[in-house]
Amino acid sequence: MFLIKILPFIIFLSFESYAHVETEISTYSNFIWRGTTFSENRPVIQLTADSETKSGFFISGFASNAEFSDEAMGKNSQVTQEVDLGFGKRWKFQTSEIQFSYNRFLFPGAQVFESDEINLYLNISRFILELSFMDDYFGYEGAYRYIRLGHEWNYTKSLGGTIFIGYNSFDNPKGKIKTRGDAQTTTGAGNPDYIDIYFTNRKNLNNDLTIELAINWTNRYEYSVQDDIINKEKANDFAVILGLSYPFNL
Repeated sequence: MFLIKILPFIIFLSFESYAHVETEISTYSNFIWRGTTFSENRPVIQLTADSETKSGFFISGFASNAEFSDEAMGKNSQVTQEVDLGFGKRWKFQTSEIQFSYNRFLFPGAQVFESDEINLYLNISRFILELSFMDDYFGYEGAYRYIRLGHEWNYTKSLGGTIFIGYNSFDNPKGKIKTRGDAQTTTGAGNPDYIDIYFTNRKNLNNDLTIELAINWTNRYEYSVQDDIINKEKANDFAVILGLSYPFNL
């Protein structure tokens, strides 16, 4: 179904000359996505690719090992990897950029978590606004919205910093029990609305290698269900992340 949706776009791109293809391989001590660890606070290796036409249309890809599960989702809910595909349009100006995209999150072997996202990204003179909408948050029914504000700056020519503050919002009532087969889970993606803060510094070396040191914090709580009783606990999301990235040509 996903390939059918993007087939016209792929055909269109085939008639345009590519402006450039960017690829990068990275390793991080933790896989953080909007404040939440997707690797149970363990290291990951990630690969990204982005192919853009001269008119600003693009296709992007992302692959990473990952680690999380939810027994309430059934037997096939153990995530070991994530593969994302996206396409959209970029408008670039002298000091600004606008990007509108559709993204598909894929989890091979754990399809119950697969989800779609519509995303709008604006960078105006290094002030960032990102808006996201998902109608099914990684297997949990109900809409999810994300808004993130950020700012990036340079300390020196090769050293820069970025800070993001995001708000994660879920439509469904939080903590209400529902069933999936013989298992029980809760609505609201297993947690109430929360704020995430991500502060990072990057150092670019002469060999194109980038070193990153980041801090992640959220006020997120998690719901769990046992014997029809809902438990609410503080999530273990605070993390100090070390990363290395290297661009390369295919």
